[in-house]
Amino acid sequence: MKYPSSQVSARQGKRALMAAFMACVAATPARAQHGNGYLFTAPDARITLRGGYALATAGSDLFSFATDELTLKKRDFSALTGGIELAVPISSRFDISLDAAYSRSSKGSEFRHFIDNNDRPIEQTTVFERTPVMVNLRYNLAPTGRSIGKLAWIPTTFVPYVGAGAGFMWYRFNQQGDFVNFANNNVFHSELNSSNWTSAAQAIGGVEISLTPIMALTTDARYLFARSQLSGDFGGFDKIDLSGVSATIGLTFRL
Repeated sequence: MKYPSSQVSARQGKRALMAAFMACVAATPARAQHGNGYLFTAPDARITLRGGYALATAGSDLFSFATDELTLKKRDFSALTGGIELAVPISSRFDISLDAAYSRSSKGSEFRHFIDNNDRPIEQTTVFERTPVMVNLRYNLAPTGRSIGKLAWIPTTFVPYVGAGAGFMWYRFNQQGDFVNFANNNVFHSELNSSNWTSAAQAIGGVEISLTPIMALTTDARYLFARSQLSGDFGGFDKIDLSGVSATIGLTFRL
């Protein structure tokens, strides 16, 4: 028995539709296993890019000398900061991470109490740079997420955390321009520099807010403690104070 061509086309269309449906059903488990990976299991790592402001304590005698003799203020040594952090979970609540950041302030100034022979200000520029490289241990005050069987991992929307870290900091304190020789009041041009690595420690508190399964908004505050011997042209001063507080906001990507 032969069917009209219209009926044949209808049967073929139904078979094609059924085949497509079965293909979708068959592909669903494959996507669940091999789609975005971490979406169906807890993430293996996270990377955070952050930016904010680093407030320098500037508590040592070098900063006091600079603010007394030059038209500088302590806040002039504070600056914008940026950083990157790679973290790996070691338990349901603890992460360990490697963290690096950088801040740089640059400020022009002049001597407060001296002018040159032409009644012009005696000017210079001061640059203060800090680069901490830290290993941190973080404790999450809430679970970072929950697994539903073996098919899905759902991140917690709001995760506050605290942490502590230790490592090293590189710094540079540089002044370039004209200066006064206090022994004879002569003005001379020079570049004065001190840079070094020193040990550092920090305390951290913050919160991670999930935006999507793969991305979160992270904001935190850090207190960084470090001091170092001055080298080069600033050898006569006490240890330089490299401590300070920073506040940052950034994006975390779960891997």
